[in-house]
Amino acid sequence: MKKSKVKFGKLPSKYKFILNPYRDVRFSSCPGCSGKTLIRKVPLFIHISPKHPTTINKRCRYCPKCDLLIVHQDELENMLVLSHRENNPEIVGNEYLVLGTLEPSAWRKRNKAPLNMGNAQEKVHDFKEYLDIKPAYR
Repeated sequence: MKKSKVKFGKLPSKYKFILNPYRDVRFSSCPGCSGKTLIRKVPLFIHISPKHPTTINKRCRYCPKCDLLIVHQDELENMLVLSHRENNPEIVGNEYLVLGTLEPSAWRKRNKAPLNMGNAQEKVHDFKEYLDIKPAYR
């Protein structure tokens, strides 16, 4: 696993994070400790290039022992397309980065107080680290 870190939010960091690019691997067990993963629904804060912040409340795989959150890339991209193809079709297919998780209270208020890259920093938990995975058979 390769590690990297991105700093955006001002709230305490949460979770180690993997964006799983493999459609045939779903991580019912943790790649770190081999323990059983759980399902956890979290509001992800995502930056879509060039300047479009968005949130997706996504069911993810989670290992409580390793504090590891795993998001399946194909599912996330499908959700991004569905949520933006009508109102923002010009950003569909653009590069994106999952920056962290949004504070649940901010998620609930997002329609009353829309987020932008400036005001979101106060409401985002960065990831502790980003991890990459490489399957043994490839």
